[in-house]
Amino acid sequence: MSLFVQFFGPGVAACVAERTTTRLYMPSLLESGGYGLPKAFGGVVAVNLVMSTFAMISLGMRVGKARKDLAEKAKKDGDEHAEERFGLPKMQAEGFGELAKKFNCVQRGHQQALETYGSFLALSVVGGLAFPITTMMSGLLWIYARGKWADGYATGDPSKRYQSAGRHVWTALGNLMMASLGTALVIAGVL
Repeated sequence: MSLFVQFFGPGVAACVAERTTTRLYMPSLLESGGYGLPKAFGGVVAVNLVMSTFAMISLGMRVGKARKDLAEKAKKDGDEHAEERFGLPKMQAEGFGELAKKFNCVQRGHQQALETYGSFLALSVVGGLAFPITTMMSGLLWIYARGKWADGYATGDPSKRYQSAGRHVWTALGNLMMASLGTALVIAGVL
């Protein structure tokens, strides 16, 4: 029960707060704008779709830099198979050496982001229809946490991905799940 509340509680609280306070203090954000969508949905598009794409590109660039830098270091250290070990099209560096492990950790920070990115986008689009502010703020949290998650992984110690704000990748996804569920309830006429 505690894990359930930890994961979904912030999203439920944010959606309830948005639903009550926005109507009272910022009703213009919920007015229909272009395409009949709430005006605040523009923020969802800007943050959760556009900014997150730049964040994903940035994570991919980290992998390319690590591939180049660690291959060069391996060559200097006398690894005669450095090109094959770190070169494309290999996704992971083979071997158990420290450089291979470090590269694989950098790559894994990007790969794990890719594994959840489709859900992040879909939940953002759906959740943003009824809860655009919660969705947009969760998008900002996700982008920041993704960077911290990747930083932790890039240390070469995968357990460090949860240090700092990296763990809030899951908080952001939980928030988006609750916003999407809330949107479903709005569409069904329950809320």
